[in-house]
Amino acid sequence: TQYSVTNKDYKYNALFGRVELNWADKYLVNLNARRDGSSRFGPGNQFGNFGSVGAAWIFTKENVVAKAIPLLSFGKLRGSYGTSGNDQIGDYQYLSLYNFTTGVPYQGATGTYPANLNNPNYSWEINRKLEGGIELGFLKDRILFSASYYRNRSSNELVGYSLPDIAGFTAVTENLPALVQNTGWEFVLNTVNINSKNYRWTSSINLTISRNKLVSFPNFENSPYQYTYVIGQPLNVMKTYHMIGVNDTTGVYEFANNKGGATYTPAYTTDRIANIDPNPKYYGGFQNAFSYKGFTLDFLFQFKKQIGIQPMLQLNVPPGVSGYYNMPSYVLNRWQKPGDNKPIERFTQNYGGNGYAAYTIASTSDAAYVDASFIRLKNVSISYTLAASWMKAVHIQNCRIYVQCQNLLTITRYAGFDPENLNVNSLPPLRIITGGIEIIL
Repeated sequence: TQYSVTNKDYKYNALFGRVELNWADKYLVNLNARRDGSSRFGPGNQFGNFGSVGAAWIFTKENVVAKAIPLLSFGKLRGSYGTSGNDQIGDYQYLSLYNFTTGVPYQGATGTYPANLNNPNYSWEINRKLEGGIELGFLKDRILFSASYYRNRSSNELVGYSLPDIAGFTAVTENLPALVQNTGWEFVLNTVNINSKNYRWTSSINLTISRNKLVSFPNFENSPYQYTYVIGQPLNVMKTYHMIGVNDTTGVYEFANNKGGATYTPAYTTDRIANIDPNPKYYGGFQNAFSYKGFTLDFLFQFKKQIGIQPMLQLNVPPGVSGYYNMPSYVLNRWQKPGDNKPIERFTQNYGGNGYAAYTIASTSDAAYVDASFIRLKNVSISYTLAASWMKAVHIQNCRIYVQCQNLLTITRYAGFDPENLNVNSLPPLRIITGGIEIIL
């Protein structure tokens, strides 16, 4: 009987310090510095220096501002910049590792074989974060508004760098010489619309706009990622074929090739000339809360501007081919005879025909992506708490009757089951209505 035991030692140490300055509660500064060491890097690369600086100015504490803008109850400008490191890779990747062979020993000796390609030169992945923002309060903070902008840049990324098959391994741990950037705006508005003895109404809305892109990649054209990434585009960009439309003579989808021509079966990776950004353009939510004596009402709308793959193309069953699927009604607007100018190609029952081949390509073209934006009434809660005099009369501490609802309404043009999960093989979020009574004796 053979037994194997695996033991790994991972050591991490850090030395850090912090300095804070608060001058008259108006000027705030903090400084951080640290030196980190990780055993996951080879000799000479184990330590990295990181730090950050942040500052804020509460300008409403200045007498000049307070007199000039009396409606402004709070105002703050803030900004920060910092760096951090990442060592989230496997242990001992900088060493040449070997495994023992299994099975019958050769001449009484157990053999070994290489388990990895070592690289002693990789080092810390670096993240640089810049952020700035403003916070405002009006009418004794009954209106609160904040806006912030951030820019995060990642460089020296630790990846499994792709290798050709002749290397014996598919990848080696290495620092990618790429610069990746995430930027975005975030807005939040909170308001107390009515606040009286018996009635209160508050609102909150938030909006996020984010972008991701590959800023630079030295020697990109000669790297194994030239057909995966696009400089200036998001990392998860989808390189697709470009659909021209339905040929009015053959009734089959046509696609542009890399030479400017048209064909129903583009053959090469370089024919994927369209870039699709699958990330949402923006998203957010809108919430309101009402209370009147013992009654309360809360509801939340969420919204997202995005694209999603066309449901029919997710099924990968061309109209006309036998299959146990219901088709959306828009497939009836199809090509039927020469001269027809239609958005849907002709029906076919021939798996080996041009129509089927073109349909398969369509599922990986830019025509496969449609507007999947939506507004959803995510949560609704209604409750009533009995008056204190009533509860005292029946000798209870509290009595609340409530109804809670989820996913009551979705407004969208997306033809699939649900624009949130964008999967024709998954059920959409269930509509849930719960009611009850809560009594505390």
